Order: sequence, then C-alpha cells, then structure tokens
Amino acid sequence: MRRTTIREVAVRAGVSHQTVSRVINKSPFVAAATRTQVLRAIAELDYHPNANAVGLSRDRSDIVGLVVESVTSPFFAQIIAGVEQGLRDHGRHLLLGSTHGAPQIEAITELLHSRRIDGMIVVLPTTSSADQTQQLVQSGVPTVLVDVHDDVPANTIGVDNHSGAHSATDYLIRLGHRRIGLITGRSDVLVSQIRVSGYRSALRQHAIRFDPGLIIPGDFSDASGRRAVDQLMALAAPPTAIFACSDEMALGALGALLQRGVNVPDDISVVGYDDIPQASICHPTLTTVRQPLVEMGQLASHTICRIIDEPGQPAMRAVMGTRLIERGSTTWARRREGVAG
Repeated sequence: MRRTTIREVAVRAGVSHQTVSRVINKSPFVAAATRTQVLRAIAELDYHPNANAVGLSRDRSDIVGLVVESVTSPFFAQIIAGVEQGLRDHGRHLLLGSTHGAPQIEAITELLHSRRIDGMIVVLPTTSSADQTQQLVQSGVPTVLVDVHDDVPANTIGVDNHSGAHSATDYLIRLGHRRIGLITGRSDVLVSQIRVSGYRSALRQHAIRFDPGLIIPGDFSDASGRRAVDQLMALAAPPTAIFACSDEMALGALGALLQRGVNVPDDISVVGYDDIPQASICHPTLTTVRQPLVEMGQLASHTICRIIDEPGQPAMRAVMGTRLIERGSTTWARRREGVAG
C-alpha cells in the first residue's frame, strides 16, 4: 500500500511542505489557523510521518538506551517495565542493551554506536565499571544511573539499602533468632556491601556478636542461594534464620532446604530482598524487603526525559524507601539454639 507523502499533505492544506514539517515537529512558529489546516489534512489523508525523519529534523531520535545485566531476571524485568512505561508517557521509545555477563562498558558502547539515542539509563553500575560510567557522565550524553550509591556527579536513583537490610535483620532478631545466616550479593556491586553493613548494624543494636562464619558470598542467582544453604547447614551450629540479599537467592535457598527435608519456617526462617513477583506465589510465600522496582524505572525515565528536554539542570539524587513484607517463610525461633547473642 502506497504511503501518503508530506508534499501531498502540503497540497491538500494549501501550504508548503516546510510548513507541514514545522507542524509535525511542533514548531511554535506556525499560526494557529495554519496548524489546524495542516492537522486536518494529515487526518484526512491518514498521513504517518517517518519517525526517523522527524527525529533527524529535530536533532533527536526520541530513543533512550537502557543497559541492564539480564532481560530474564525478574529484578531487571520490573525495572525495564517501569522505564518502558515512563518513556511511553513521554512519547519516547526504548532501546535495550543487556550485558549477559560482559563488562557494562561494552553494552554502553554498543548502544551508543548502534543507532542514535538521546540519553542513557544504566541499571546497577558495578564498581569495576565506575571509571567508564564516569566517562559516560562526563561525555555530555544525558545519563541516569539506577540503584547506585556512589558519589558520582550524575542523576542517580537508588533505595535505602542499609535501612532495608537492617529492618530485615531486626525483624528476625525480634522473632527470637540469634544465629542469622547472610547470603550476600556480588562483591563488585556496591549495594551488596551496603546490605551487609545494614545486617551488621542490626546485630550491634541488639548486642549480638558478629560471626563471619555465617556470611556466605552469593551472586544474586538462585544457584548461589542453593550453594550457600549447603555451607550454612554444614556448620556445627547452623543458623535458625537466613537473610538472602536477593529474592532469587532466597528462592534458591528455599529449594535447597526443601530438598534436605528442612521445614520452612518451623525449622528455619528465610527472608529475601526485592519482592519480585515469584516471592508471593512460591511455597511457602517469601517474607522479603520490597524495593519499588517499577517505580524506580518510571522515575528514571521521567528524569532522563527531563534532562533531555531541559539541558543544564542540576544533577538529581533520589533515594527511595523499602518496606518489609511479612509472609509465610518466617516465624518465631524455637528455643533450641543454646547460643548466647
């Protein structure tokens, strides 16, 4: 089917094709009556401007790049959904880049050169890519960093991870647990270190001795949660509760405990972090720290659109709150520990 051309619209409206172009690009330098005339012709001819041509004429593409580690992870999927929804509200489109384990800078570079983008959103920057992320910020490309807690002079959106981890640990302590295993996230992600500090601060608050043997490194995957359970349950005095620094690790831990015939929560309580959709449908349902993942994505998209449309704005640093969601994977500790805090 032949597409209507801009010159045909111009003839129908009785104006030049340059005037039609100015109306399409929302130029303020068009009289109201002329604008109405052109819009009527566009509707009558069912004309659809070429999006790339419109972007080029405004020196914009209306496309924002988004770099995440994985498109299959429920954590990243919720942020992606929020970004996409927010960009749609602003009439913009998403170009997604996934690292799949490669250095973030590779995905960033690929997006920057694959096609013209107006700005970049990077989720969960790693410490190993700090220099490259800093270079991106200094390059002049409008940039928003999501789930970052470093001192970078950029637009950043994160959550209060220290408070979230503290509240999860404090909750378990108030249930009577004193030996609480911690499955950490990746060491190259700053939020992992912050959650460990929140865990330790809750122990200090309740005068419970810190036991490094209860700290098991993970990588945010369910497989690392399973491996951590093997290590924790092999201890001479296994924990009565486990706090995993991501829901995926917590779900892996639940699976490993089930295979061992360990009852959750009667024998051991488990708490996760994120509140991904699976947390409310697993068995038992998972007590977790809710991060506003979709809202973080939406705020990132609104922020990137603002700095694209209004360059020169001061950098914004947003820190969003978390909330403990109590479900079926936690209960009161049995008085069988025999271990003083």
